[in-house]
Amino acid sequence: MTFYLARTLENIKKYGPIPDLSGEPQKVEEYVYDEDEGYWLLDNLVDTINARCDTLLDDGDYDFFDAEKCKALVELIDELPKEFIPEKYEKMISDLKSYASIAVSYNTGIGIEL
Repeated sequence: MTFYLARTLENIKKYGPIPDLSGEPQKVEEYVYDEDEGYWLLDNLVDTINARCDTLLDDGDYDFFDAEKCKALVELIDELPKEFIPEKYEKMISDLKSYASIAVSYNTGIGIEL
């Protein structure tokens, strides 16, 4: 389970119609999170993310968030009540927000693989 931040989208291979950020170490930064974090994200936030960002994340899936979807993701995370995120998942959510914010500034995107 991984978050990917595209530093550039130039010459990135595609996974079907979307950029595949895995396997691109010179162009992509990645954050690998543990299984427990992935299940918490899946059980508590993925449906909300999919609805807000027009994505199709699900268990075992990969999806790409372009800069516009990243902007929506940052806004969503900012709107979450502090008590919604248990302390042990705060770093994961903070890293996700950071990656999405950087992608907006780079005009690239992020990939999420559950």
